[in-house]
Amino acid sequence: MRRRSLASMMMLLLLLVPSCGGTRSEGPDVPPTAAPPATIAPSAEAGVDGDSNPEVDASESTKLHGELRTLEGLRVLRVWGTPTQMGHAHGMLLRDEIIEIVDGYALDVIPPATLDAAGVLYTTVAQIPPRLREEAEGVIAGMKAAGGAEIPALGRELRVADLLVLNAMTDLLAIGCSSVSAWGTSTEGAPGLLGAPVMVRNLDWSDDPELLRNQIVFAFEPDDPQRQPVISVAFAGYLGCLSCMNEAGVSALFNMGYGDGAASASEALRGFSPANLLLRDALEQRDVDGDGTSTADDVEAIWKHETHAGSYILHLLEPRRGSDHAPARVLEVEADGMAVRHPEDDELGGRILAATNHLRDKTAPSACSRYATIEATVESRAHRLDHDSLWQLGARLRLDEVVHTLLIEPEARALGVWLRAPGQARSARPAPVRLEWDVLLGPRRAQ
Repeated sequence: MRRRSLASMMMLLLLLVPSCGGTRSEGPDVPPTAAPPATIAPSAEAGVDGDSNPEVDASESTKLHGELRTLEGLRVLRVWGTPTQMGHAHGMLLRDEIIEIVDGYALDVIPPATLDAAGVLYTTVAQIPPRLREEAEGVIAGMKAAGGAEIPALGRELRVADLLVLNAMTDLLAIGCSSVSAWGTSTEGAPGLLGAPVMVRNLDWSDDPELLRNQIVFAFEPDDPQRQPVISVAFAGYLGCLSCMNEAGVSALFNMGYGDGAASASEALRGFSPANLLLRDALEQRDVDGDGTSTADDVEAIWKHETHAGSYILHLLEPRRGSDHAPARVLEVEADGMAVRHPEDDELGGRILAATNHLRDKTAPSACSRYATIEATVESRAHRLDHDSLWQLGARLRLDEVVHTLLIEPEARALGVWLRAPGQARSARPAPVRLEWDVLLGPRRAQ
C-alpha cells in the first residue's frame, strides 16, 4: 500500500471520497506515492459516535451465530443469521484480531484525529447499505461482549462509525491488484476445467505484519431468503468485498483504478456508495434484475444505478450460461461514468480477460508492465491456460505489497488460496490451499 498525495488526502479527509491524484513517480505500474496524511483537528461534532444503535442487545440470540475454524492452516470464520447476529459473532470471535489490526496497522494510516473527522463526514455523505450498518453495530457489540472494544492508540472504544470508515480504506489508499480470467477454448484442455471459467487474482495492499497475520476467509450466510451466502477473503473486521464469490458462483474482484474520473467536491457531497460495502450487498442479493437467476448482470445493474466517487475496477466472473455468452467482464468505474469491457474488446483472444489498475476501455490504455507480462504469457502458451499456468502467472504479477493470491473456480464453487505470512517473500510459490463450498458453508441450496 502507498498513501495518496497530500492534496488528495486532504480532499479525502474533508469529503471522504476517493481520488487518484498524485505523481506516479515510480512508473505506470506502481500505485501513486505520497506524503504522510495530514492530521485534521476534529470538528465540534467529532465526538459524536455516529452509531445509529451503538448498544445492540446481544441477548436477542441464545447462541453464538458463528464458528471459527482452521482449515489447512487458514482461519475460516463462518457466521449466519440476521445482520446483527452475524456481526455479533464476528466481533466476539475475532475481537483480538480486530483490535490488533486497528491499533497496529490502521491507525498508522489513518491517525486518530483523522478517523474522528472522517467518521463524522463518512456517516453524513456515504450511502451505506442498512444491513451492513446493522452488521457493523453487531461487530462492536460482539467485541464488547467478548471483553471490550478499547483501542489503546485511540484511547477509547472502537465505534461503528470507525469500523465503517476502516471498511472503506480502499477509498483512502492507493492499492494495486491484478486478475486474469480464462474459459472456453483457453481452458478446454486443462484437467479439471474442460472449458470451465477460472481466474487468478492478486490483492496488492500492504506487507504490514498486523494486516498479514489477521487475514480471514469469511463465510457469510444471511437468513433472509432473498439473500444468498457469500465467501470473502479479507481481514478481521472487514465486512465489504475485496475478493468474493456468492452461492450462485458469481465472483467479483476489486482493483483500484488509476483513472482521473474521481468525484469533484460538489459531486461527493451529494453522496456516494462505498465500493466494497456496495459489492458485498450486491453479491448477497439473489435477483436484482428480475430474470429469476443470480448472475453478473445483477451486479452490473446495481452499479449502473448507484453513485460512485472514485476510480476502480471490478473483474466479474460467473459460471457458463451458454456457448455464446462470455462469463467474464470488467467494469471500469469512476464518478463520471462506467465502461464495461468485454473479452471481444480486448487483445487476449476473446477467451481471456485481464485487469490490472489502468483503465483500458473508459480511457485509452496506459503502458503497464504487468499487462505486458500477461500478454506475453498468453501468447507464449498459444492462449491455453490451466490451473498451474494461471497460478504461476499470478505469482509473477505480484507487487511488493501483495497480501494474497487466489485461484477462483465459479462452477466448482472453489477457491485456491495463498495468504501471505509476515516476513514471507512476495515471490513465494507454495501450492494453493483449495477450499470448496461444501466445506466452508455446507451443501448449496437449489438455485
